[in-house]
Amino acid sequence: MIPNESQKDWDEIDLKYQYQVKDVKWHHRILLNRPLKVIIAFLLVAVVAPILVYQYCFFTSISLPPPDGYSVGSCLIPREMRLACGIGFMSEEECHPHCCFDRNLNMCFHRLPSRFSYIMNQPWTENITLQPRIATVPYSFQNSITEIKLSIDELSATHMSLTFYDSRNMSLIGNRIHDKNYTYEVSSPELNIVVNASQGTIFDTARGPLIASDNIWEITFKLTNETMYGFGEIPLKPNTTKVIYSRDTGLDSIPLIFSKVNGSFHGLLIDVSDPTEMSIKPDKQIVIRSITNFGLKLHLFTGPDPQKIMQDVMKITGHNNNLDYWMLGIHICSEYPEMNLENFISSAQRDRIPYDSHCGNGPIVFNSNQCKDSNISNINTVNAGAKLIKNARKKFVPHVSPYIRYIEENNNETTNAETDEEIVESCRIIPKFEDLMYRSDNFDLYKGIIDDYEVVYPSYDLNSDKLLDNLWAYDTEFDALVLENNWPLDVANKSFNGTNLLLPYFNKNFEEAFERTPQWNLTLVNSSTLYLFKHNKYGNSFANAFRTKLSNKAILSSSLFMNGRFAINRQNINTSWTDLHKELVATALGGISGYWLWSSPICGDTENYDPENHASLCVKWYLAGTFFPLIKIHSKSTPRHPLAFNGTQKAVISRALSRRLGLIPYYYTTLQEGPLLRPMFYQFPESNSLHDVNTQFSVGDSLIIIPNLQPFQSHVHMWLPPGSWYELWSGLKLEGEEGDPVTLATNEADFFTAIKAGSILILQREAALTAEETRFLTPFSAIIALECAKNSITENCHASGKLFVTPNMTLLFEATEKNLTISAKGDDYDPICDWNTGTWTYEINFFYVYGLADEYNNYDNYRRVTIPRDLCDLLYNDKMVIDFLS
Repeated sequence: MIPNESQKDWDEIDLKYQYQVKDVKWHHRILLNRPLKVIIAFLLVAVVAPILVYQYCFFTSISLPPPDGYSVGSCLIPREMRLACGIGFMSEEECHPHCCFDRNLNMCFHRLPSRFSYIMNQPWTENITLQPRIATVPYSFQNSITEIKLSIDELSATHMSLTFYDSRNMSLIGNRIHDKNYTYEVSSPELNIVVNASQGTIFDTARGPLIASDNIWEITFKLTNETMYGFGEIPLKPNTTKVIYSRDTGLDSIPLIFSKVNGSFHGLLIDVSDPTEMSIKPDKQIVIRSITNFGLKLHLFTGPDPQKIMQDVMKITGHNNNLDYWMLGIHICSEYPEMNLENFISSAQRDRIPYDSHCGNGPIVFNSNQCKDSNISNINTVNAGAKLIKNARKKFVPHVSPYIRYIEENNNETTNAETDEEIVESCRIIPKFEDLMYRSDNFDLYKGIIDDYEVVYPSYDLNSDKLLDNLWAYDTEFDALVLENNWPLDVANKSFNGTNLLLPYFNKNFEEAFERTPQWNLTLVNSSTLYLFKHNKYGNSFANAFRTKLSNKAILSSSLFMNGRFAINRQNINTSWTDLHKELVATALGGISGYWLWSSPICGDTENYDPENHASLCVKWYLAGTFFPLIKIHSKSTPRHPLAFNGTQKAVISRALSRRLGLIPYYYTTLQEGPLLRPMFYQFPESNSLHDVNTQFSVGDSLIIIPNLQPFQSHVHMWLPPGSWYELWSGLKLEGEEGDPVTLATNEADFFTAIKAGSILILQREAALTAEETRFLTPFSAIIALECAKNSITENCHASGKLFVTPNMTLLFEATEKNLTISAKGDDYDPICDWNTGTWTYEINFFYVYGLADEYNNYDNYRRVTIPRDLCDLLYNDKMVIDFLS
């Protein structure tokens, strides 16, 4: 039975219930609300749990804020952006407690921002001393250097330098200028540096690590989020590591990076002579670790184009302007066992093989018992070879190495192993000079190994004149020198014992770099400085010693550091298609870094040359050599000079060398003002579509080469630069828009070359047997590539060019669609018009005109006319006009 309840009773119950609901706490609502509990649980699992897992699985500690009150730094860093802390991959116990640790990869890495920085207690000035934030570094837990300084030197409107150095031993004060194209900000109290220019940020340490300790300094920075070029690569790829340490496989160019931001270029030069490792990370961060006790110096160049960067760099490195015309010809050196110099000279003359210079009977290696008073076989051999070269009317250019072959002495009676002759007492070099390398552990004279004989290494820093006076015992005058193996070479087995005691950072990269150089921890008898700190400048010392002794001779040198006052002798190049491409890239980058005179070996110069497998590659290399600034043909165990080939291959090689001699007037003119071989990003900085192209190269302002760099390649692709272009030898006009790829037919005997419309190329079609004979005996020809508003005869066609004769004489050429006008800037006519002292031909006879309407062409794509003219007419007339349509 249902009880009979009144309405009043129901109302009281409702009121009571409502009152109770109002008293429910917020957490009761959560606990009693099932959907809300599910949402909260999901959030805990999805957000909080990963953080806790990451905290306890990947951190070496709970990561409480550091007691110094500065930035905490995060370990939540994408793996591609992580910077190795110390050597990187190690056990958790070895990882520094102020770094992060990834247990899956066993990797120790820096926080972001890094705790390894330097701090200051007031805004930065040059006099402010910076203290390390962390007392120890990630390398063997060494102590941080307690006092360093930062010096900023404003060198010009487009050039500044940053120097981080140990202030306990020195003090630097940078220059300040009012008008400059950059601004910089040095943050405090935690050091961070940002440099801005018109194109945007060009340098940013991004609060990465700055580490300074004994024999290890490290810095991280960023130049761009876009593309970089340098260190032998176009473009410079991420995950790349380069070691700055002179060696047989090292780069000959300076450590310069061209970097692009918003379509403009800026540059960075690493000015550190001690062994240094540079790494490019996937996110474009650059990490520099140097085995140094001085510090780190970086040069920044604002550009905004690569040419301006090159000009600023050359103010630091200097420039070699000692260019004789004959140096642009062909240099040959042979040292294979069966080589007979006299037979080579007669065979080359019979087959009309062009070449300008030769190294004689082989490279020069000094003996420790050698001097002008002696009469030993190696001196006689050099003198005999030089005489043969001179009699053949060629230049004598010996190759010289810096080390000295060690001849054992016994009871003051030394016998030469080659001749069994008694050595004159005054000719014993070793006892006279203490400036040799010694072992640091027992101070015994260090003896390296070259070609199975022992050698010793002079310092060349002191007493070099006296040393060279004794060593240079040759009678014959030479025309130039090639200094080789001067990193210097040493193939003796190396010991790396003690690296863990003296070098807190030492890895496989440095071990490979040290492998074929003198023992890293050598010293001089009167010095406590380890050899490795002097190594990178050894080539400079050797070259400077010869420059002091022979100031008027051209010198080509290997392994120079920040020294553009010599021509580059490139060596130790393997014979492969890949290495041919690398040589083109290296030569182009070397040129725009300030080394305009760059010698490259045809077909390589190492022992891996196989004449059967590499013949077609070698022919292609000869074709490429047509466009190198300087070329040499260096045959070691197997000949690779032109006489080693037969039939069609020999004919192609001979034609390529003759063509080079004919193009030298253009090369000689170009090299007065800039590099010869150039990358696309240098020549066309405003054409973004060409910046990363590394398969075609500009040759001066007027030519482009598109090499076929694969075996049996029948086509090449040319990405069209701005303007109009013609095939150089046929006059065929290339159709397309800027940046378009154009497919062009080619073959093994061809090297596709294009000429820019608006250019006039002065050359000599029929070459003689040397560069100087060709210059004097062969009439000039002119290729006139017209730039026209329409493909017809109009008044809007034009072209121009020039020919450098002497510093006081340049011939100028201007063309329209009807005629060519020649004039002269300067009045030094003797090289052209003086029969007794002249060096240049006076005739210009042949004219090839591209870009005329078809009805004016007498060949498929051009008009050829022969109108002999005497350039000496300019002695009596301001200009001469040649009508090529009459």
